[in-house]
Amino acid sequence: MAKLSQFQMTDAKSWSGMTTKNHIGAIWNAAPQKASNIMTMVHQTNFGMDLDTYLNQFGVKVLENEDDFVWELIGTSKKNIPLVEARLTRNGSAIAATDKPGVGFSRFFMVFEEQWFTDVNVIVGHMNELYPLRIVADPEPDGNYWVYEVELMSDSSDKYMDTEELVAGRRFSKDWSIVEQTLSRKGGGVNFTSPFSMRNQFTMIRMQHQTPGNMINRPFGTMFKNDKGQTFKIWTQYQDYQFDHQFRLEKNRGLMFATSNRKSDGSYGNFGKSGFVIKQGAGIRQQMEASNTVFYNDFTIKYLLNVLLDLSENKLSMDQRKFVLKTGERGAVQFHYALEDFSQLFQPLFNEDRMFKNDGMGLTSLGLGYGGQFLRYVGPMGIEVSVSVDSLYSDRERNKIYHPDGGVAESYRYDILDVGTSAGEANIQKVMAKGQEDIWGYEPGLRDPYSPTGGRMKYMANAVDGYTVHRACVFGAKVTDPSRTASFIPNILAA
Repeated sequence: MAKLSQFQMTDAKSWSGMTTKNHIGAIWNAAPQKASNIMTMVHQTNFGMDLDTYLNQFGVKVLENEDDFVWELIGTSKKNIPLVEARLTRNGSAIAATDKPGVGFSRFFMVFEEQWFTDVNVIVGHMNELYPLRIVADPEPDGNYWVYEVELMSDSSDKYMDTEELVAGRRFSKDWSIVEQTLSRKGGGVNFTSPFSMRNQFTMIRMQHQTPGNMINRPFGTMFKNDKGQTFKIWTQYQDYQFDHQFRLEKNRGLMFATSNRKSDGSYGNFGKSGFVIKQGAGIRQQMEASNTVFYNDFTIKYLLNVLLDLSENKLSMDQRKFVLKTGERGAVQFHYALEDFSQLFQPLFNEDRMFKNDGMGLTSLGLGYGGQFLRYVGPMGIEVSVSVDSLYSDRERNKIYHPDGGVAESYRYDILDVGTSAGEANIQKVMAKGQEDIWGYEPGLRDPYSPTGGRMKYMANAVDGYTVHRACVFGAKVTDPSRTASFIPNILAA
C-alpha cells in the first residue's frame, strides 16, 4: 500500500491464511511508544447500507431445499406487433410505392408473424386516426406467417393508404371490434398471453480459517476499533471480526455480480474438489441485463425523469412511483450537482436553509458557511427518486476502470432495484435454502475457541494444536420481473 504521507513510519503488511504469533511479533513487537493506542482501518469501506441488509427489508424468500427455483410471469394482453409486408393480392409481391392500397374500398392483405388479431378487429399503425383498417376475415397461415385481409375505414372512395405506412417493421395494434348494427353475426376475439417460466439456481460459498492454540486469547501489541466503535484487544476477536466482514463481502458480491454457469443444454462444466458440479446462480445484475439498460454521457435530471416515466406510465399507479437509485459515492455527488443545476431553474440556489453562520475560523465576525447535499427529488406524475450509496460501487479493488471525472467508473452507475411489487412480493428478493442461511461450526483440535477458559476438552477432531472455523451459505437472488428494473451506466463501461 502506498504511503499516506511523509509522516507514515511503516508500511502495512498483507497476508492470507493462518496467523501465528510470529506474524504478531513481526508487526507489533518492540514498537515505540504510541501517541494513540487505537488502530484505525484507513481503507474502511462500510459507508451506506450494504446489499444484504438492503434486501432484508423486502423480506427473504426461504425455500425448502437448494434445488433450482422457478417462477412464472405472464405478459400483457395489450401490445403492438410489426408488419412483415403488405400485398395487393393474397399471394402477390409486396406493395410498391406507386400502388394505392385501399382506394375505392378495395381490399388488400397484411402479413404478420403472429396470430394476434381476429376478424372484425379495427387495427391502426403509426398514423392512428388517419388510416384505420378493418379486418374482414380470420387470418390464414402462410408458412410461419399469418395473412390478414383488410379494408380502409374511410369516408371517401378516393382515399387510399400511404404506402410508407405499410413498410416492413411498422407496428400495428388493435383498437376495437366494429360490426353492423343490424343482425350482426360475429364479434372480435379475445387476446391471451401464456405464462412463461423464469429459473435460477442457488450459489454456495464457503470460507474457513485455522487458529493455532497458542494464539487463543493472545493480546494485540495495540488495539483495534472497528467502524461501529467496538474495540478489540485480543487477536482472535479481530480475526473473527475480519472473518465475518469478509464473508459478508463475498455474499454481497455474489448476490449482485454472480453470473450463471449453466450451459445451454442445462449441464455444467465446472467441478469442485469432490468431483461434483459447481453451480453458480445468476446475480441481480445478470437478471437485470435484459431490459431498461441505458448508457449516458451527461447525467441530467430531465434525462433521469424521462427514463423513469418510461418505467411508470401505464404500468405503475401514482403512489407506486417511488424509485431508489443505488449508486456509488461519485454517483451520489453527480446526482447532487445535477439536481443543484436543475433547481436553479426554479428558485435561488443560495437560500437561507443552506446558508449558516460560521464563527469557527476566527476570520471575521460575519463569517458564513454553505452546505447541504441533494439526496431526493420529487418530480411530476408522482415520481419520487432518492439515492442510496452502496460501497460495492466505489470499491477500487474490484472496479478497475477509472472515470475521467475522478474515481472508478462503476461509482457513477445507478441501478433501480425496487420498482414496486409483483404478485404481492417485492420485485427483487434474496432467496435462501431452509436451514442453510448461515452454516457455521468449528473443528476442534487439541484446543478449541473456548480453551483454556472452557475447561478440559471432551473430544478432539484431530491432533492439531488449534482449531478451524468453517462457515458457508447457500443463497440466490430473484428478480421477479426484470422489466421493472433499470440501470443507468456511464458510456465508458459500455462493452
